[in-house]
Amino acid sequence: MGKQIDQKPKVPIRARGTTCLNCKHPLELSDRYCSYCGQINSLQKLSLASYFTEFAGSILNYDSRFRYTIKDLLFKPGTITYNYVNGMRHTYANPFRFYLSVSIVFFLLTGFLNFFEKTENPTSSTDWKNVFAKANDGIKEIPLDSISHYIKEASGKEIDTTSTDFFEYTAPENVDSLDFFVRTKNKVSLFRSFNASTKINRADQALDSLNYPKTRTNIWLYQKSATVNKILDDPLAFWEYMIDKTPLFIFFFTPFFALAFVPLYIKKESYTVAHQKIRGISWTGLQSILKVPYLGAFLTATLAGIKRFFTLSIKHSYVAHVIFIFHIFSFMFLGLLLLALPDFFINQSLLSTLFLTFICPFYFYKALRNFYKESRLRTLLKFLILNFVFLVLLGMSMFLLLLITAATY
Repeated sequence: MGKQIDQKPKVPIRARGTTCLNCKHPLELSDRYCSYCGQINSLQKLSLASYFTEFAGSILNYDSRFRYTIKDLLFKPGTITYNYVNGMRHTYANPFRFYLSVSIVFFLLTGFLNFFEKTENPTSSTDWKNVFAKANDGIKEIPLDSISHYIKEASGKEIDTTSTDFFEYTAPENVDSLDFFVRTKNKVSLFRSFNASTKINRADQALDSLNYPKTRTNIWLYQKSATVNKILDDPLAFWEYMIDKTPLFIFFFTPFFALAFVPLYIKKESYTVAHQKIRGISWTGLQSILKVPYLGAFLTATLAGIKRFFTLSIKHSYVAHVIFIFHIFSFMFLGLLLLALPDFFINQSLLSTLFLTFICPFYFYKALRNFYKESRLRTLLKFLILNFVFLVLLGMSMFLLLLITAATY
């Protein structure tokens, strides 16, 4: 007789009850969980430690499914999706839950590493104070609390625009008389010029200096004008800021990328198959009409054509494509998670770049091959088409990301 493994119970017997607190199902003291709803058998009061333990366990605790999911996700691309879609649900973790867990750990780790990186390097590679100080050398000080300087400069006939930060001032009463688009364009041009000249980023202070009303529209326009100047002054810093936000953006838009699969994996019926199905319809009334000379043949051809183009046979449901995409991006986040520490120690994202450039495309091809079970040529063709569609969707997504990032920069 083999040695029995002594498993330490999560809740001692003295802290268990005879009735489930969740569904009121009768229990024995030996029951660790309710056999009806699965809740743990415990009469213990909820403490702060147990609350966070339960929260962390709900995200990260997968028992043996976690091990199988990690193993097959890393070394069997596409197979894990194929097995899960075809019924092996208990072997693997829920795709969305696993994706959520891996991405959360990735964001926590990168945020933690970024904190230490900024702590060790409190100053950026560019000393902006010295840059601004050098840029302002030789430029006379401009009053910040009035617009008299700009009005006088604008009214002069001979102005050396290379010696001062000159821009054309337009009074608010002259701007408000224009139509909406011209008015907005003039305001943005004025606000950008004023911000570039004075480096005033506070909208209320700038509008007070320009003698413009502090409406919500004017405040918002000035803030966005200052953001545009900030981006144009240092586009590399903005690019790095946007790259840092890309994983978070991908996290929310992962199901959107699954739309790329829908047109490729829809198969329409051939005209011959549709014609045979129309001829084989058991409806007596329709069969009588189809037997009418000429009219029946014309109606059969028409109905077959309609069925040919409007009846779709989908090999995989949209949910299957979504699960496939979740597994693909779970692999990506898992790889980035594993490479985050090595990249931190070598002080550059070399390994992550190589992973995204070479490993991920090859993994994607193998996953297509193993999940959809098609020939190499067909898989390669769809791989190329899907990558093109992904580039289009990525371009649209990056444009949206650019707008969102610029609005929050």
